[in-house]
Amino acid sequence: MKTDLKKTRVGVIGVGVMGQHHVRILNQMSDVDFVGFHDLDEIRVMEICDRYSCKAFSTLDELIDEVEALTIAAPTLLHYDIAIKCLEKSRALLVEKPLAANADDAERIVERARKNGVALMVGHIERYNPAVAKLMELVKSGQETVITIDAHRLNPFDGSRCLDVDVLYDLLIHDIDLALEIADSEIKSVSASGRSVFSQLNDIAYTRIEFMSGATAILVTSKASPKKTRTISVTTKTSYLEADTIDRTLVQHRAENLMVDRLGTCVMRDFHSEEIEIENKEPLRLEIEEFVHCVRSGKKPIVDGERALKAMKAIELVANAIDTGQTIYF
Repeated sequence: MKTDLKKTRVGVIGVGVMGQHHVRILNQMSDVDFVGFHDLDEIRVMEICDRYSCKAFSTLDELIDEVEALTIAAPTLLHYDIAIKCLEKSRALLVEKPLAANADDAERIVERARKNGVALMVGHIERYNPAVAKLMELVKSGQETVITIDAHRLNPFDGSRCLDVDVLYDLLIHDIDLALEIADSEIKSVSASGRSVFSQLNDIAYTRIEFMSGATAILVTSKASPKKTRTISVTTKTSYLEADTIDRTLVQHRAENLMVDRLGTCVMRDFHSEEIEIENKEPLRLEIEEFVHCVRSGKKPIVDGERALKAMKAIELVANAIDTGQTIYF
């Protein structure tokens, strides 16, 4: 463990849509010595160097040798090879979701990090969205059984998303991770349907997960929507929580009076709705700050390799359900 007086030497691999923001944030952090980045796109390299007055490394090995920790924001198909190379040199890693292109590669990454005793964190950024974090806090503090989890994650097919990655791994994985955390239960069954619209991969998916606890998750995911939508709602016996992760808002509806009629039916009455105050903080900044804190302190991150691997395995169940047209039971 390092002392707080020493800055952590960090680099970035890949400076595309997400990676450029890794550079921006790391460059501003007082406890970080941002060493530089590596990317194969020469035009992009010059652009990022000019924008942030930072250094670009011509090879990945040169960058790895100069740092203690790295963030990987390269295309998903490259995650495995890059992560293994970094872990072989015992560099702490923050890997943008998904951890790898498939669960087998993800498991190998997790095992290598465990073997080398290296910190491994995966960038499930919604965990750091203040509205989602508050929703989870309220669900857990209420100590009520979760009945349903409903999520809509929709995006236009406008080139802003990864075009070489199935919608399951690009978008659905966020809500799978959140559903697993909120339900806090093993999966009982998975059913799903999906189809391509503009690409050769699934661009739309409808997923239903039944948990052993009795909770049900309904997840709607699309790259073919006319507008961007990010919502998640949780129902318990007395409460309905709805979060918008774009606007970072959270509303809680509570039934203050649960009455039982003469037939023995429980009726919810006297609803009270409240907009919960949410801190206006950038999720990616919170995520990267936690990564650096974990590297410096040895603390376990919210989404470590094991947690990310669990989400990857659940995604593969969804893919299997889509491919076979059958419900997967456990």
